[in-house]
Amino acid sequence: MARGDHHRNVCIIHVSAHGTNPASAAMCGMKIITVGTDSKGNINIEEVRKAAEANKEYLSAHMVTYPSTHGVYEEGIDEICKIIHDNGGEVYMDGANMNAQESQSYPIKEASIIFQFSSGA
Repeated sequence: MARGDHHRNVCIIHVSAHGTNPASAAMCGMKIITVGTDSKGNINIEEVRKAAEANKEYLSAHMVTYPSTHGVYEEGIDEICKIIHDNGGEVYMDGANMNAQESQSYPIKEASIIFQFSSGA
């Protein structure tokens, strides 16, 4: 919004994301595009690329549950962030699994712009 991109209303969400992600995006009036996972449970990067490129003009965000609800750390998170940023969107990294996050990931390095922490303790 700070860039004047008020028309951006598309949010990409992977099928392994926490259920609150699509609910939150829908409550904000966003159009949700879902992408699948690969055979290892990681976000399907090619589906992200296709969705981002097809919606480049309206892409607002990609909501990522990290690690996923199956406990998978996305092997391609750097590439996913780059794809989204290159197509005008931001990355919202859901920290619902924050206990695991603290020792395994580096949200700043991964160029996540918006990060939500919630401790499950």
